[in-house]
Amino acid sequence: MDSEGAAGTFQCVSHLPPQHARMHRLFLIQELLCIICEHVRNDNAGSIAAGRTLASLARTSKVFHHVATSALWSRLDGLTPLLRPLASDLIFTAENMARPQPVLMLRRPLKMAEWEILRSLARRVEHLCVHDPARPVDISTVLSLCHPPTNSPLFPNLKSILWNDERAETFAFIRTLSGPTVTSLAITITNDSRKWHIPEFGILASLPYVCPNITEVTLPTNAFGNDFPSLSETLCAWNNLTEIKCGAIEGTALAHLARQPALRKLSFNLNNAGLKLDSSLPSGAFSCVRDFQIHAANLSFLDAFISKLGGSPTSMRVLVDTNPPPTSITSLVATLRRFSSTHLQDLSLRLMTPPSPRVMPVHPLHLLAHPQPPANVGTYMGYPIISSFQPPPALNGPHIVSSGSVSTSGSPTCHTLTLGDFIHLTCFESLGRIDISINHSIHLDDDDLRSLVSAWPRLYSFSLNDTAGWRVKSGITQTGLIAMLDCCPDLQKLCIALNTDAFIEVPSDREGIENTAVRTLGLADSLIEARATVAVAAFLSDIFPNLTTIVAWDSVVMSRRLNAGIYAERWMHVSEQVHGMNKVRAQERKWWLSDDDGERNQRLRANGVNGYPGSKDIGIVVIILNGSAGKCGQTEFVGILANYQEMVTKYGCMLTEPH
Repeated sequence: MDSEGAAGTFQCVSHLPPQHARMHRLFLIQELLCIICEHVRNDNAGSIAAGRTLASLARTSKVFHHVATSALWSRLDGLTPLLRPLASDLIFTAENMARPQPVLMLRRPLKMAEWEILRSLARRVEHLCVHDPARPVDISTVLSLCHPPTNSPLFPNLKSILWNDERAETFAFIRTLSGPTVTSLAITITNDSRKWHIPEFGILASLPYVCPNITEVTLPTNAFGNDFPSLSETLCAWNNLTEIKCGAIEGTALAHLARQPALRKLSFNLNNAGLKLDSSLPSGAFSCVRDFQIHAANLSFLDAFISKLGGSPTSMRVLVDTNPPPTSITSLVATLRRFSSTHLQDLSLRLMTPPSPRVMPVHPLHLLAHPQPPANVGTYMGYPIISSFQPPPALNGPHIVSSGSVSTSGSPTCHTLTLGDFIHLTCFESLGRIDISINHSIHLDDDDLRSLVSAWPRLYSFSLNDTAGWRVKSGITQTGLIAMLDCCPDLQKLCIALNTDAFIEVPSDREGIENTAVRTLGLADSLIEARATVAVAAFLSDIFPNLTTIVAWDSVVMSRRLNAGIYAERWMHVSEQVHGMNKVRAQERKWWLSDDDGERNQRLRANGVNGYPGSKDIGIVVIILNGSAGKCGQTEFVGILANYQEMVTKYGCMLTEPH
């Protein structure tokens, strides 16, 4: 919401409510009005339209005024909206060449009447994001708000605080915001170079006593450095925490949190080399935690931590600083198998990639020496395929695709992961999300992929090396991709490398499966020839009718590879063609439905049914058929069913998917 739009939106409901208007008694139910306003606010979060809609509701009637105004002020991004309704001679926008943008400042101290207006607005705020970069408030203004002329909280109904103000001088204002109603506190300061001083640590240590009912807390991950006592004292003072996100935790705090029965989600850094997990953690630690997000220096720290855990986590997301060894996945799975195989739903293992500038080399295209399919190869859905794909020789030797500068300092020699490295994951039959991105090559073929995904019928997200790429020519053809979609009907996100050798021309017909949920497809470092772009686009448009974007060769690591710019440009062209083809297919389906509705309606009327609303409303047709059974004879009803069966046979899945 921009500054002018926000100011007008909030100011328009700062006066007395309008006069009562006659309306239906239904809108006198406060619970219904709250649901309506919450729907408007949540569906258009942060937009000007949501604020204007709520402001219009507040001006409509006295009945709407209280509920709509409360919804309008319940979530604030920044402190500016609270100051705008005050006297015009109180605030001004200061512009200074030393500042990157104008800031809001006070001309004088607030009068008692102005404090009352401010408090009347602040009592409606339930969720506050302290700093809005688009409309900053000067430090002196924030410090003035730290001293209201009252002993009661300035924000008496505040439930969550998002502190994102990087300026150290304003941190004292968090004490003014804090109170017993606050249940969520997030200090999201991303400036790692900022120096924290003793007064700030003192304020931080006092928060558990000012906000004793905190259940969700987020503390800066890198801001405290090695000052573990301050962090430990703060975390140990809260006993009802359900969600924690912070940096490194020393042994005392870790042991305290390990016994908390309410804790369900833990995200922290496991990078303290001096931390002795054997002595710090009790047996069966964190038995109630279901979601782990761990940033570990290496996998040896992680194995030692997991071996002390109790319970059965549903999510394990790991970020490591050094490249895991070739047996990393196997060892991780072996460690996780001590938990219930039916509970783990989310598994992620990613290598921390330091930021570096993207390099897009433009070299003459280097034709790779891959065998092309002969003229008499088999076909599938009209596409020629290689009957038995042979993986490149010497998988662990020189790679077929030049990897360029992709190594990580101190990492072991690059290894090629195959089916044997991933097959152990099939013991977790409830997996819904798999995200693996490490500095090793990957080679899988169609049979390998089918062996894996057939064990995960609930899979909705599958990503392998979306950052580093597979680095060897993929053995997954269109056959394997279609088999995967058949095994995983709930798939929503996919990133693999695809073999496009078989895409020679666009077939004249098709019969296959489709996935309507995938909108962005990741293809890592898939190779593609210029002549295959149209055929590949036609295939992807066929099986992904709602696909809008293809992401390939889109990372710093892959951008440094040979011919990366050429392949990225080709996949960009494929993405554009897919987007256009999907629009044409949508037009054709619309015309087809429109042209055939008249014919189908005539045939239904001849059998005693008053029209057919269209194939997209098949549920309505079934209701009509069921209702007609008692109004027509047996012969007529059998005729209706036969007609319906004929339509289903003719139009297939188009009749069974409601829109």
